[in-house]
Amino acid sequence: MTAGPCGALSVEGWLCYVTAMSRALCLAVVVLGFAACKRPSVESCEEALRNYASLTYWEQAEVEIAAAPPAEREKVRAAKLADRDQKIKDGLDFAVGQCRAARDFEGVKCMKAARTAAAARACRKPWK
Repeated sequence: MTAGPCGALSVEGWLCYVTAMSRALCLAVVVLGFAACKRPSVESCEEALRNYASLTYWEQAEVEIAAAPPAEREKVRAAKLADRDQKIKDGLDFAVGQCRAARDFEGVKCMKAARTAAAARACRKPWK
């Protein structure tokens, strides 16, 4: 009634099937693991995106702060700081996912090193 050591109707056949599926699953995990390694790390993306967001946010905020009356500037700056922090917090998880999916190691490195909003914007591929 059995069809051999890996026959479908035997206990050995079931063990062969389980062993083959285990090997296939292990191979899939290894392949996906290597594919996942070719993405910037969460920490690297987060650092780059925080720098990008801060630089571009303060570029506009400084204009608004300078336009405020001198007596109000510190109050406006404090409000802008809280607003910036909240905006970064609200969008960071999604942006990190997009950053990692883009697999743009050079763009991440560039955004981390940027010291001006213009330099940070120049790092983004669509704007080059």
